[in-house]
Amino acid sequence: MDFREPIMVGELVIMKASVNWVGRTSMEIGVRVEAENLLTGVRRHTNSCYTTFVAIDDEGCPVEVPRLICETDEDRRRNRAAEARRKRRIEDHLDHGQEGAGGGTSA
Repeated sequence: MDFREPIMVGELVIMKASVNWVGRTSMEIGVRVEAENLLTGVRRHTNSCYTTFVAIDDEGCPVEVPRLICETDEDRRRNRAAEARRKRRIEDHLDHGQEGAGGGTSA
């Protein structure tokens, strides 16, 4: 989570989300949060984060998710960046003796 600026009482909160990467049972979602002053119309980027979700069935077991189709250059850029973050998380876990941990993702 990257907190850039506070959101003031009375401001409109806008959240934009995108699926950046999809593995076998998990996906990374990027979220950008903006605040808009309703009197002036000025918008500010207030924070961003990446979250990982794992698809589960009715018994709580991971299930496969559809593959991600990157249609634009921006989609492809986000996908490459997400793959790089995933690789770093796995390397960090392996470096700290947590072999097999995937940073919350399942490929």
